[in-house]
Amino acid sequence: MDLVHKVDDGCFDGRLLIMEGRVSPGELVPPHTHTREDECSYVVSGEVVFQVGEDIVTAAAGSYVIKPRGVPHAFWNSGTEPARVMELHVPATFARYYDEAGAIFADSAMSERERREALEAHHARYGVTFHWDRVADLADRFGVKP
Repeated sequence: MDLVHKVDDGCFDGRLLIMEGRVSPGELVPPHTHTREDECSYVVSGEVVFQVGEDIVTAAAGSYVIKPRGVPHAFWNSGTEPARVMELHVPATFARYYDEAGAIFADSAMSERERREALEAHHARYGVTFHWDRVADLADRFGVKP
């Protein structure tokens, strides 16, 4: 998911972060849990499927989906057109998360093992746990890219 900063942590004394991203057809944002922030997604265009806890919700443009801290969630574009989603984080503890993750992926000098280790350390620093054991099930059930 490509993301752009819309409202950064410098606004509202770090209480709100808003990012906007494009989700390609078939793309999956893997199941994960935040421990430090609540999150709300607003679907700007297209249609996105969310799993929040055990609930599956299909959200069309104009829909909001609440993702409280401590609750595992994932989302994906099951359509044929790109979708746009705004991610609202409260508080703005994720302000640098996306940029730092992008830098890890962009570092062509890293081996795959080094990249995995760097990402695991990155996630731990931000209090995020990815649930990789759930990805295969979502891929099988919904035909998304793991």
